[in-house]
Amino acid sequence: MATRAVYSFTGFPGLPERHLYLHHDGYPTGAAWRFATALRQRPEPGAFAAAFLATQPGADPLVAPEQAADAEYRYQVQLLAGDAAPLQVQAWRRLPGGSLWQLRCGPMPLELFIRRFLPGDPL
Repeated sequence: MATRAVYSFTGFPGLPERHLYLHHDGYPTGAAWRFATALRQRPEPGAFAAAFLATQPGADPLVAPEQAADAEYRYQVQLLAGDAAPLQVQAWRRLPGGSLWQLRCGPMPLELFIRRFLPGDPL
């Protein structure tokens, strides 16, 4: 069974708020793997959203996260200006058949999210 998720990106220079829908591996370990892959490609915080887009060619763009009515997880990655940990992530889960999003974790530094859900992954 597929675990669908929406990934939203805010605060990135030259990129308006962006939402992507992925059809599988949307649970936190899968999201951490996707995030780590993007960071390995482009470690600069300002380039993270572009790197994520480049490493996820099967992602469907959305106008708003609500378009993905069947998504079970939602992640928001935000680039913060002038912060020691400039990339922050927040995650929510929606139970099957439910309509409300429940906070899963965050906001927290992206690298901490990766270490928490993908232990042993060298960034």
